[in-house]
Amino acid sequence: MSDKPGLLVTGASGFVGQRAIALGRSRFNIIATGRGKRPDWLPADAAWCAVDLLDRRSVARLPVDIPFVLHLASETVPSKFSDYEPLVDSVEMTLNLCRHLRSGRLLFASSCLVYGASQNPLTEEDPVDPRGNYGLAKAMCENIVLRASGIDAVVARPFNHIGAGMRPDLVIPSIIRRVRDASDGTTIEMAGLNSIRDFLDVDDIIEAYFAVLMTKNRTHSIFNVASGVAISISDITRMIAAILNKQVGEIAFAAQRNSADDTPIMVGASQRLRLITGWAPRYDGEQTLRRLIAGSPDCAARAN
Repeated sequence: MSDKPGLLVTGASGFVGQRAIALGRSRFNIIATGRGKRPDWLPADAAWCAVDLLDRRSVARLPVDIPFVLHLASETVPSKFSDYEPLVDSVEMTLNLCRHLRSGRLLFASSCLVYGASQNPLTEEDPVDPRGNYGLAKAMCENIVLRASGIDAVVARPFNHIGAGMRPDLVIPSIIRRVRDASDGTTIEMAGLNSIRDFLDVDDIIEAYFAVLMTKNRTHSIFNVASGVAISISDITRMIAAILNKQVGEIAFAAQRNSADDTPIMVGASQRLRLITGWAPRYDGEQTLRRLIAGSPDCAARAN
């Protein structure tokens, strides 16, 4: 029998879920959950439990006592929260999971979008004031897990993810395609704002989750997962162009928000996480972009 602790991963088939399993399988006995049959990509040493978190009878198939739970299951694209259906689903899935579990430490993967707009790096002490339904859903789920009985609940608020396997319709993969396909000197047209963001490699975010799950000296229940480095979308675009050996012209923005959650500046402070767990990002922005581009067959041939 393995002496590794058990880790239940909800939303295992998602972008973050798949990377969490890849990075965590050497440290945990993993039970991955999702709808449908066992996926082909799942490693042989990870267990699969087909569960619909919206159905309480289905959730009853999960173990009730497991040392660690990483709760990732949710719609993850803010622009899809134009009505309340994804919000209601996120809340119901979280309620069903928390009512089922009897023990263990559960980490809920929330979002920086629970915060309101701020010109300064956001800390865990800043007020929760979501501007859109995505952030509202995360804020509501935070309250559910932190009030759940019988489990040791923690909340992680990650800032912007980057990594191989991202949805192709998200901002960074879209910029990579536009820059790759553009002729040298072409103006790059952007639909949204020239926002300033705090980007993190998805592997660094997952390592932060594991650090919070495993820490024995936790004195807080909410942790920002952030680099603290502010970078604009235009700067990201020029960095991508340099990696792809492209000479881009002007970068033009429509000067309108893509969604209700879209804010001009969103940068985090993660001193609490760093002090308590010793976590720090391994990759900077350029390294992460290079990893993302190298992991995309149609981009890799054009990169340095």
